[in-house]
Amino acid sequence: MVRHAAGIGERMCDAMRAEARPGATEADLVAAAVSTCLRDGGYTAEVLIGSGPEHIGWGPAAWNYRAQPPRVLAEGDVVLAEVFSLFGLFETQHQPMIAIGEPHPEFLRAAAVARASYEAGVGALHAGNTFGDVVDAMEAPLLEAQGWHVHPLIHSINPYGPIGFGTAPGIEVFADAAGYGDCGRLPTVGREVELKESMSFAFEPNCGFGRRLANLGGTVLVGTDRGLELNGNSTRLMWADGVG
Repeated sequence: MVRHAAGIGERMCDAMRAEARPGATEADLVAAAVSTCLRDGGYTAEVLIGSGPEHIGWGPAAWNYRAQPPRVLAEGDVVLAEVFSLFGLFETQHQPMIAIGEPHPEFLRAAAVARASYEAGVGALHAGNTFGDVVDAMEAPLLEAQGWHVHPLIHSINPYGPIGFGTAPGIEVFADAAGYGDCGRLPTVGREVELKESMSFAFEPNCGFGRRLANLGGTVLVGTDRGLELNGNSTRLMWADGVG
């Protein structure tokens, strides 16, 4: 059922990519993802999304809770989203990053670091390792690149439990973050948990340079000698069709 949910999530991400173009709105992308999920017999509670020529984070769409229209997408934008797919109450998570035209070079640089983090994590997600081993592997490219990150690199699902933030800087690197109270780093929880085959994890490797943030990932199962990847499209930077 986890694999089936992951397949639905994969198609949700591709539906968002197909809708991404100048003149479309964030709502168009969310509608495409949700309708794809429901048509395929899945369930989703929400799609987290943000778009623009720069990012320091994303979340519930502002037009979901404010009296304002959905943002209209433009050439050079990058869409960051988090997609949740459930089938039989088993959940998978997906992190589509979609470029509309040619994004700022710092987005490409950050996406390359996030991809390196993803690959390192997949290599370390095998039986006998601890969760802490995987977190250490995933944050190594981020630390080497001297980027910052905004949320966990990895956490378990089915059920939730271990969550890996690592030690890299967070949004406290921005001077204007001081106005929001305690924005400091959060600890990794469950470093000592030993990995067993078929445990499921949401990979969320993210890296920022300045105000340009990349976030990639999908769902990966613990394997015998490396992780078993259930997704492909959202684990790399995705490109909108026919733009640029």
